[in-house]
Amino acid sequence: MPGAYYYYRTAKVGQTVKFPCSLKLPYEDIEWARLATAKSRKKYIYRGNSGHGELLLDARFTVLNGRNQAHVTLVMDNVTFHDSALYQCVQNSAGSKNERVYGLTVEGTFQS
Repeated sequence: MPGAYYYYRTAKVGQTVKFPCSLKLPYEDIEWARLATAKSRKKYIYRGNSGHGELLLDARFTVLNGRNQAHVTLVMDNVTFHDSALYQCVQNSAGSKNERVYGLTVEGTFQS
């Protein structure tokens, strides 16, 4: 994913994770997607424009828009091991593409 900014985060099972995505105004389309690996097919979480969008993947996920619509934050409640993946925020604006990629690793606690 050339031109992307990469960030990595570790969380424990059951925690809430927030991934902020700063946007350059004006923007046309915004999407959040989940990728199991860098080369896997996208599963769209959110697709929208001008601060209005549609959630498409999981009821535990929400997308919060900033007051000036310059931030679109993905919030994942009660994360599980299956949420370990790459999450990509893409902004398409006037023919250019701005993207951020977050890698999430979810860890548990082990009891003997």
